[in-house]
Amino acid sequence: MSQENVELARRYVEAFNAHGLEAAKELWHPEIELWDPPELPDADRHAGRSAFQEQVEGYLALGWDGQFRAPEYLDADEEVVVVWQGKGISPQGVPIEATMAQVFLFYDGKVRRVRQYLSRAEALEAAGLSE
Repeated sequence: MSQENVELARRYVEAFNAHGLEAAKELWHPEIELWDPPELPDADRHAGRSAFQEQVEGYLALGWDGQFRAPEYLDADEEVVVVWQGKGISPQGVPIEATMAQVFLFYDGKVRRVRQYLSRAEALEAAGLSE
């Protein structure tokens, strides 16, 4: 099952990179949820397809160019850690460059939960892996 989940994560990232949010939505579970990075002051859980979409659209509005660059996929049994580079330009014209790490959980072949972290090490720890 874990290799299957790695392939699902890869399909999700490839769909988003090639065709954007609308293409990736095909892989969303009806009860999808997104967890903000815990370091954020107002970190929260966003449950449901509309809440998930609103968060992703918010990232795009902040200047993320919508590309998961150089994704690395790490098998964590039932979860998959995806570490990637994000880039963009903020609305104020400031270049954005960040490493992001997300821990994906799949159910019935769909993305059920995404937990976000601001570093590879944090995501690995959250998924029960070590460097």
